[in-house]
Amino acid sequence: MKFTFWGTRGSIPTPSNPQTPTDAYGGDTTCASLEWGQDGLLLIDAGTGIRRAGFHWLRAGRKNFTILFTHAHWDHLQGFPFFAPAYMEGHTIEILSPRLPSRPPGNIIQKALHAQQEEPYFPAGFPELKAKISFREIQAGEEMRFASGKDSLRVQSALTRHPGGCFAYRFDGPGRGGDKALVFATDNEPPIDPQSPLLKMTRGADLLICDGQYTDEEHEKRRGWGHGTPSLCLQEAVIAKAKRLLVTHFDPGHADPLLEKMEDELIAAGQKQGVDAAFARQNQEIVL
Repeated sequence: MKFTFWGTRGSIPTPSNPQTPTDAYGGDTTCASLEWGQDGLLLIDAGTGIRRAGFHWLRAGRKNFTILFTHAHWDHLQGFPFFAPAYMEGHTIEILSPRLPSRPPGNIIQKALHAQQEEPYFPAGFPELKAKISFREIQAGEEMRFASGKDSLRVQSALTRHPGGCFAYRFDGPGRGGDKALVFATDNEPPIDPQSPLLKMTRGADLLICDGQYTDEEHEKRRGWGHGTPSLCLQEAVIAKAKRLLVTHFDPGHADPLLEKMEDELIAAGQKQGVDAAFARQNQEIVL
């Protein structure tokens, strides 16, 4: 399996500038891809990073896409109007939307994507998209399987603690030396409960990717906002016995020097706990 970070920033895109350099860790909002098997591909979320992902896959000749969404907050879908394959005939896009609790009937991602491309917000509405686009809802705890040649990918989901709801996903599939497991858990504010569905789903993962947007001091002032800290991410990894930890969803106010300091602290803490821990970087590729 190969996992690629196309966007690592939380809340709002943060282009690098002299006051807030972001080149080292990335300024595009959340988007990732997972490749497995012969030609299997899942895109995860559609923050601004999906623009570059779309160009990459077009150059590779890709015509079929599946996008798995965690939730409908804008930083996770704002890049979709700039996803070039959506405007091209002969391309297909399947969009998987989480069925979040306490939400009104209807596919929340379908509604949100249509709404953000309506006037007066955007000049090219959904009727301008020439690709064949379909939507399907998935339930928390639902197990899905995707095939690629002789290989298959198993996907499980669990709710995170985030305003409005959000799904984390576990991916089990073929890797180096046997099957591997990866958990993507953005937009999550623990408490650390070993009996929570999320922690149970994470148990024994080869790689845990989770939301560490705030410093510990910031989190004290922003409780209930639905984001974690690197230290909370490390606690999750230790309790779940995850082999490796990568922190993502960086705060738009955190420049590279601060993120480097936070990462150094996490690496040192992880070494004491026996966890290989670090921060993700935009364009980073992880092969499991």
